[in-house]
Amino acid sequence: MMQRILPIFICYVLLLAGPLAAQDSLPKVAADSGTGGGTPPASQLQPVAPVWVPVDFTKTGYYKLLQSHPYLNFSAKGVYRTIQPKTVRGKEGVFYLLLGLLFLLALIKVSFGRYLENMFKVFFRASLKAKQIREQLLQTPLASLLLNAHFVAAAGLLATFILQERQVGADNPGFWELYLYSVGAIALIYLGKNFLLKFLGWSLRMTDTIDTYVFIVFLCNKVLGIFLLPLLLLMAFAGEPLATIAQTVSYVLVGVIFLYRYTSAYGFITRELRASRFHFFLYLCAFEVAPLLLIYKVLTKLV
Repeated sequence: MMQRILPIFICYVLLLAGPLAAQDSLPKVAADSGTGGGTPPASQLQPVAPVWVPVDFTKTGYYKLLQSHPYLNFSAKGVYRTIQPKTVRGKEGVFYLLLGLLFLLALIKVSFGRYLENMFKVFFRASLKAKQIREQLLQTPLASLLLNAHFVAAAGLLATFILQERQVGADNPGFWELYLYSVGAIALIYLGKNFLLKFLGWSLRMTDTIDTYVFIVFLCNKVLGIFLLPLLLLMAFAGEPLATIAQTVSYVLVGVIFLYRYTSAYGFITRELRASRFHFFLYLCAFEVAPLLLIYKVLTKLV
C-alpha cells in the first residue's frame, strides 16, 4: 500500500514546487513612496478632460438606406414656403344664419305646433271661429315673440340682399354690418309703431280696437317671415337667373302680404270706428309708408 501512495505524494510535491519558485522570483517593490516607486497620492493626480469624437453617420447603414429611399428626398436642400393667410370668400356665415332661422322655425313647430296651426287658420280665414282662435293666440306670448324675432331676422336679410346690390365703391359697409343696420331699423320701426299705437289706444279709449289692429299687423309679419325663407335660400345660393327670379317673387310676396294686411285692417277699422277711406289713407301714409321710406333713405345713404 505504501508503494501505491508514494508516487502520488511525489507528484503532488512537484506540482506545488513550481508556483512557489515563481513567487520567490518576482522583484520586490519598495513600500516607501519616496524611493520613486508605487502609486502617487490622490492629491497629485491631474484630471483628464474627456475627448469627444464626432460620429460620422454618413457611413452608417441607416443613412445609406435614407439616401436610397425612392419617394422621400432626405439629401436635398430644404425648401422654404411662405404661407399666406386664408381669406374667406364663401357664404358660410349666410348659410349658418339661414340654418339658424330654419332651426328656430322647427323649434317653434315642435314646441308650439297648435299655435302655428291656429295662426294659419286665422290668416287664411279657414275657420268661422276666428275670434276664439285669436284669443287663444294671444295667450301664447312666447311663441309670438319667437315668430316676431324670426320675421325681423328674415326681413333684415332680405333688405341686406337688396341694399348690397346697390353698393357702389370700396368704402361701403360689409355684409354683416349692413345686416345689423337692417335688423335694427326693422326692429325699431315695429317697436315704435307698437308703442305709439298702444299709447293712442290708451289715450283715445280704444284699447280693444288698437289691440286687434296690432294683432293683424304682426300676424301678417309672422306669415311673411315664414314664406320668405325658401326665397332667401335661393337668393343666397342659387345662380342666375334663379336668384333674380327669387328676388322678384319676394317683392311680389311682400307687396301681396302688405296689401292683404291693409285690406284686413281697413275692413276691421270701418266696422269698429266707421272711419272714411281718406282718414285711413292718411294713417297709411303717416304710420306705414313714411317710416319705411325714411329707413330706406338712411340705409341707402350708408351704402
